[in-house]
Amino acid sequence: MVRLAARARELGAFLRDKRGSLAPAEAGLHAEGPRRTTGLRREEVARIAGVSAGYYTRLEQGRSPHPSISVLDALARALRLDEDERAYLFALGEYTDPRAGREKVPAEAQRLLAMFAEPTAAYVINRVSDVLAWNPMAAALFPHLVPGDRAPNNTRFVFTDPAARELFVRWDEIASDSAAHLRAAAGHRPDDPALRALIAELLAVSPAFAREWEQRDVRRKTSGQKEFDHPVAGRLSLDYEVLEPASSTGLRIVAYHAEPGTDSHAGLWRLATPLRVPVPAGAQAPATATTPDIVPR
Repeated sequence: MVRLAARARELGAFLRDKRGSLAPAEAGLHAEGPRRTTGLRREEVARIAGVSAGYYTRLEQGRSPHPSISVLDALARALRLDEDERAYLFALGEYTDPRAGREKVPAEAQRLLAMFAEPTAAYVINRVSDVLAWNPMAAALFPHLVPGDRAPNNTRFVFTDPAARELFVRWDEIASDSAAHLRAAAGHRPDDPALRALIAELLAVSPAFAREWEQRDVRRKTSGQKEFDHPVAGRLSLDYEVLEPASSTGLRIVAYHAEPGTDSHAGLWRLATPLRVPVPAGAQAPATATTPDIVPR
């Protein structure tokens, strides 16, 4: 509820800013009488977008928190938004711009994801840590990896889902790394609308994220170890590697695994058994195991 209200306020502020910067002539209107400002009036934007003036006023005031895709598209056209501004507007409405289409996972990344044959949890993430595809082991390890209208996001999971604090043994370290990764991404693409929307959302709803963000730490780890307290697999100490396919545009594959013969490796097999993942030679798992499916978002 708090997150929705924060997005509604930011949406209203964004609409006010764009309305104030658009001259009537740019919107195809003739100036109607003297104006105190150079921008459009609220009723003019409403008329161009085909919505009531009262509804548009509520949007600007943050009192209508979930406009439809068609309304956002009409407002984007009325305010003459460019592609980045459109993407930001739709992100604030918790939609993907229908003109942009879904971010696609390259075939090379899909093939690499399918090649992890041991009880390895692997997924594909983009620059803002949206999880775009994952194998069944990853879904069994991470509770937020479920298909939906929008991609699961690792940073949002860490800071807003209580399950993350139960899953990660050293949650404080995970939180610090997550914020530092996001800041590194923002440094490379400071005007990225998806990044800006995610950061604004987390600052509004998570005091823990706000504290970490103030530290201004910057990190981009490509390997390491994380400890989990999983309700099925038990205590796990997993190594992870981050791979970047040559054909990707900012996409990365993250793979979690354990040393064979360890308790953590056995714990992964407890997760793997009902998933029917491939069984390496000599491993203790059902003989009926098959190749895992790749789950798109």
